[in-house]
Formats: sequence, structure tokens, C-alpha cells
Amino acid sequence: MVGKEFNPFLFYSKQLQTLLTEASKQKNPALWLYANDARTPLFMLEGLTRLHKKAFDEKIFDKWNKRFKKLEDLFGEIDQYLVLETELKTNKKVTTEVLKYFNVNANNFINKCNQRLSEKEWLNKKLISFDEKLGEFNVDYNKEYIEELTFSLIDEIDAILSFCVECDYQFTKLEEQVHELRRKLRWLSIYAQALQGLIQLKKSTKKSKYHLNYFTKDVLNSPYNKLPSKPENTAIIEFDTNSFFALSWLIKELGKLKDDGLKTEKLSHAIFILEDITELQAKEKASVILGFKKTVEADILKQASEILKVALSKDKILDTLVIS
Repeated sequence: MVGKEFNPFLFYSKQLQTLLTEASKQKNPALWLYANDARTPLFMLEGLTRLHKKAFDEKIFDKWNKRFKKLEDLFGEIDQYLVLETELKTNKKVTTEVLKYFNVNANNFINKCNQRLSEKEWLNKKLISFDEKLGEFNVDYNKEYIEELTFSLIDEIDAILSFCVECDYQFTKLEEQVHELRRKLRWLSIYAQALQGLIQLKKSTKKSKYHLNYFTKDVLNSPYNKLPSKPENTAIIEFDTNSFFALSWLIKELGKLKDDGLKTEKLSHAIFILEDITELQAKEKASVILGFKKTVEADILKQASEILKVALSKDKILDTLVIS
């Protein structure tokens, strides 16, 4: 039986509580938390509760998953507007009015986040109640526990593949399809970090035919692909190393496409609101400002469809991810 000191939930809960305690002393807690990467422990806790609510019928996971997600979503909105504002400042084609639009929206979400932090008592040691409730969920990190998590992982993978097959890998919507698929794929990678060593990579004896395509320097050197050490006296889930690295490459490539699409979408929306032109004209203007083709959205959908089809249908990187 593993010692009580090992608990992935408490590991990240402690990190987040430390940040929240410090944030409570700041004039602008939300902005301070954003600047000090509170999103990372939030992501990890959201991932852990997400996986466990699928695996176990415990209300605590569903309830807290929603809480972590709502807070993390606000930081995500802040990030979108602040990053775009910073990037667009160097673009001489972007007007002062457009930059102000992004700044105002960023501040609106910072205010919303501060409001949520206050109203939901996040700054008042809210996580203590999470830690206490978690104590009622007794865990032996044994074979049976790991099997339940594995079943949930395989269910998620099956759902991703089924969705792609239903669309025949011909995606027509950025947000509802491509962005959502990337989010689902990213959770598989987040679980590998969040479980604090309960997932380990195992090198296959077979050399994958797609080795050179996916094993770029960025992927090989990524800190996200170096997993925590295996805890003592626990069962583990094994991920195939080649498949996991290929998944990392896929998430990264889809991320580049997502960023281009998101930039175009946000900028065109700002232009549409601020100028007396049609939505189509605003999209075309945004594309020109960003140095993209007018067909940027269609191009992104086509590229995303192609790389997903190759990675998931031809190379079957998800089929071989979980070693049974």
C-alpha cells in the first residue's frame, strides 16, 4: 500500500492554494494569478477530476471539475486577449481603436475573474474543503484502481476516433470540431503529467514507420514529454513512447493552426464591431492585416483534416497509445 503522502490531487491543490494565498494580498488577484501561471495547477486539477469523474461515481469529482473549469476558462479568456493585444501592438496596420478593444476585453475578463475569486471564496482557503472531501475518497493505487482509470482513457480515445470517423476526417468548423478535438487530445497529454507518475512511457521494441515525421527536436526536448517518476508501491498505466511523442507533435501542429484561426476570428470580430463593414469584409481585412490568405479559415480546416487523418487513421497513433 502506498503511503498517504502520495496524492496527485493534493500535490496540485497545495500548489494552487499557495498561489491563491499570495494573490489574496494583491490589489489585482486575477492578474497576479495569471502572471504567476495559476492556469497550470488549475489545468492539472481539472484534468484529474475530469478523468476520475468518468472512472468513479463520486460527486466530488463532478462538482469540483466544474469549479476548476469555470475558473480556468476565465484565465483562458484573459490570455487570449492579452496575448493578441501584445502581438498586434507591433503590427502597424492595426489601429489604436482595435488595440483598445482587446485591452478593454482583457480587463473585462480580469474583472470577471476577480469577481468569481471573491464571490466563490477562492481566496479564502476554499481548497481546504476540497482537500477534506477528498479524504473521504480512500484510494489504494493498486491494479483495480489503475484499471478503472485505463477504461476511462480508452473510452476517451474511442470517442475521439468515433467523432473523426463520423466526420470522415473532413472538418468544416473550427471551434466545434478542430479546436474541440485538440482540447480532447490535449487532455490525454495532461493526464500523463497530472497523475504524477501513475502513467509511465514504455519504448516499443518495434520501430514505428512514422519516426521521422513526429520526432522533431521540439517534441523530443519538450518538458511535457518528460513524465514524473513512478511512485513506490503503485500500479501504473503504460503509454507507448512513440505514440505519446506523436500525440505531442499532433497537439502542437493543431495548436499552430488554432492560433492562426483564433487570431483571424478575434481580429475580424473587432474590426466588424468598430467599422461599418460586413462580416465577410471584416474577415478579409483581418486576413490581410495578419499576412494570411483570404482563404485562411478554409486552409486551416483542410490542413487540420489532413494531419488528423494521417496521424489517427493512417498511423493510428491513438490505437497504440495505451499499452494493455
